[in-house]
Amino acid sequence: MHARISTRHLQMILAIATTGSVSEAASQIGLTQSALSHRIREAERLLNTELFYRKHKKLIPTSAGKRLLQSAKVVLGELERAENDINKLSVGIEHVVRIGNEAYGSYHWLPRFLKGFMAEQPSISVEIIPDVSMDPYTALRNGSIDLSIISGTPIKSGFRTQKLFRDEMVVVMPDSHPLADREWLSPEEIADSTYITYHTNPGPGREYEQLFSHYQLLPPRVIRAGVTEAVVEFVRAGVGITIMPTWVLEPWQHDKSLRMARATRKGLYIDWQVALRKDERRDSPATILARALTDAAGRLRPTQQLSTYSGNL
Repeated sequence: MHARISTRHLQMILAIATTGSVSEAASQIGLTQSALSHRIREAERLLNTELFYRKHKKLIPTSAGKRLLQSAKVVLGELERAENDINKLSVGIEHVVRIGNEAYGSYHWLPRFLKGFMAEQPSISVEIIPDVSMDPYTALRNGSIDLSIISGTPIKSGFRTQKLFRDEMVVVMPDSHPLADREWLSPEEIADSTYITYHTNPGPGREYEQLFSHYQLLPPRVIRAGVTEAVVEFVRAGVGITIMPTWVLEPWQHDKSLRMARATRKGLYIDWQVALRKDERRDSPATILARALTDAAGRLRPTQQLSTYSGNL
């Protein structure tokens, strides 16, 4: 079946959905307003349906417009990746591996690791895809990324994982917190404070499953902060406390405004792992990178254990 719309229509719908304005969308893709309006009518005529409706001077996608927008993001994103890959071929780079990191993850270790890896594998380039942190498994499944660093209990169906190392999850609080000098906090003490988290969808094998669900406790208030840096800033400001892996906390290990303590007397632990699609070839660039990460796990693990922090990060 021959497609009735082209990439220029997809660019149009993406620009309008992003800006909500014909004038701003036209400027974004280098058209006049009248030309963009004509392109909207053309697409609606080709598809025999309305793609937008107007609300409070903004253009809002209809159900058909939303469906086309989904395709526009996938198609245009893949075209951009293909162009980047072809550009790399012209300078001797034969393969590109795209890495996604979950919200729990951190990138402080990555530049040093990649510097050594790319020196050993000059034909393999690595790209970081930042907008998949909330759902790296879906990004792996649809091909947006080739490899992800994950923690907690992995999803087995359709994926294979390689363990990097075990890490401790610790309570992080401001130095002004009444329990800041404690070596460990009970589940009840942790659940008694406002809790700052990445997102409110609990990940398998992490603190919700090991602590809150296990002890049937919930904090009085949960604030979603989205990214590691924002979580830390909320904690530093005294808004609440959080639980984080020590590997993620390494950039703040000398921050005297923060304190950490073991979560429960025995502590909470997670495994960091590399995840790939199950059908990834054993000799593919993504598998080569995963193997290099596994081999480097001893150098990647946290450089300081909880006992050496003496309560300070």
